[in-house]
Amino acid sequence: MIGGHSHTAPEDCSPQDVRQIVAIANPIIRNLEITYCYSRLAAAFAERSGEGANWCTYATWASRQAGRTIRGEDLLEHLERRLAGGRRLLHPMATLWRRLLRRGLFQRETRIGRLTAALHTPFDAFECASDAVARGNLKVFEEIGLEFARYLHECAPDAADSAPLRRFLDQLRPGDPPDGQRYLRQAFARYERRRLERDPKVRAQLAVLANLEIGLHEQTRLQPEIREALNAAYATQEDLGRRALEALVPSAARWWSVFRRPAIAVVGVVAAGAQRSASRLAREVITESFMVLSLPGRVLALGTHLTDAYPEALDEPTDAELTELLARFEPVAPAADDCGARDWSDLNQRMHYIVHMFCAFHFSELLARPPFSPEQVASFSQGIVPDGEV
Repeated sequence: MIGGHSHTAPEDCSPQDVRQIVAIANPIIRNLEITYCYSRLAAAFAERSGEGANWCTYATWASRQAGRTIRGEDLLEHLERRLAGGRRLLHPMATLWRRLLRRGLFQRETRIGRLTAALHTPFDAFECASDAVARGNLKVFEEIGLEFARYLHECAPDAADSAPLRRFLDQLRPGDPPDGQRYLRQAFARYERRRLERDPKVRAQLAVLANLEIGLHEQTRLQPEIREALNAAYATQEDLGRRALEALVPSAARWWSVFRRPAIAVVGVVAAGAQRSASRLAREVITESFMVLSLPGRVLALGTHLTDAYPEALDEPTDAELTELLARFEPVAPAADDCGARDWSDLNQRMHYIVHMFCAFHFSELLARPPFSPEQVASFSQGIVPDGEV
């Protein structure tokens, strides 16, 4: 159920479904619903357009990965990797941590979440990252998820004329992102051309070009949230001196700044040692969470070059516009083509990796797998975070 309404089949994922999901207040349940809806949109789109991934195919798994940060599970996974030899000792803590997370440790609408926020613990950075990723997850779905649902419902594949498509495209704003939707307009027009195209190579290139245009729009709009999440550890560290002083001397909040600032600096020095260690750990874990993408049967390390070969249809593209877009992010020969992103906050580095991923995995059937089991879907449809791996 979505807000009390039953889930429908993939081909019936409507704009109203999208709006109902957007209205969900709990960011954890909302993310699970977003991920599931992306998978339904991807399946419905594939049924219409045929073989090959569409943008929602990748969005499904990216949203599922984002859910781990939103739920605050990155720290636990980091510790499990670091303490691989001591999993028995870690297991009781892991069980408790998951229970706390799923009871809303970082969600301010819950009692435990309000307590965590009020205490200002070293976990503040993870809370800030969780909030930034949740907002980014919502921002993209609210816009692009809605447009996919509108396209599927307003542009019937057997329409006798192109008037519905023109009306759909005309509602997309001109101009470049973050405010304009030029790339979305171009992408959906290419999807429609691909649907009518018979040459397999041309079809593949049109699909990848459309996917990349939507990906570029998405990544441009996400830039503020990505930077905010990656800088969460430093943002909370800067605030430590003020917090510590006001905890020791509550009246310090009313001091004149000429006295207050030196006092904050002195108290901050005393508390900085422990906070630096916590901030280093937070930065390491948060960055690491952004640098992996779990796909069915495989985990991609986004800081490492993706060596998977391109399918023949995409190995030497003949589409001039695809070639032009690829040239924006691929190095010029004889420079080595290493798509591993050293800094995920850099838009060009992210897009370079995405170019390789979208080309290499375009025909991967594994990506079409459902992200959740029926039992898990039934659980979060009732507003309950499922047990197990989600």
